Amino acid sequence: MLLLLLSHAADHAGEGSVRVVLDAPDDFGDEPPRFQVVTSAARLSARELQAVFLSPMLVGPAHRRLARARELVESVGGALGVERGDGEGLTVTVELPAPGLACW
Repeated sequence: MLLLLLSHAADHAGEGSVRVVLDAPDDFGDEPPRFQVVTSAARLSARELQAVFLSPMLVGPAHRRLARARELVESVGGALGVERGDGEGLTVTVELPAPGLACW
């Protein structure tokens, strides 16, 4: 999943940068692990943003990796969100299930 997100970011980074931010879960398992892949120069139209939430079979080749990563995240009970920055930039946030909540 992370490899798919990074390869999508690298394809759309252009002259910009790709940054990965990791928020580890808390010690008690109340907060789930979360990470973000931030691509500073990527551009995603509103239509392309909606296409990410379709089946990877229906998405064009440019965003198929992102749609496939969304499917993988959802298959383990997580959530993937995509946000456009002002003008340029793309932030993909992945939140995985909290490990501490699984035992309750």
